[in-house]
Amino acid sequence: MQKLLIISYDLRKCTRTEKSSIQRAINGYVDYSFNQKYKYKRKGLVEKIPNIYLNNGVIIVLPSDKPKITSVLKKNKAKVKVISLYSKNLLLH
Repeated sequence: MQKLLIISYDLRKCTRTEKSSIQRAINGYVDYSFNQKYKYKRKGLVEKIPNIYLNNGVIIVLPSDKPKITSVLKKNKAKVKVISLYSKNLLLH
């Protein structure tokens, strides 16, 4: 059995800058420099850790990756809910 966590977050009470900061940290973004001559892809947490992205605001992760995601969300005042679950099959590795 594999222990997993469902992390659900709500951005409705966040300001625009907080929402943007959270989305950039989780999903990543493209950074341009020198009048868009150079383009850099900045990876987000979703690309760095094993996960299942269910829907907007819902991610399944391993328990070891929980602090990485929840710290970003709590720093930007998002409402976070974490639910534990067990899976018979190996979903994330």
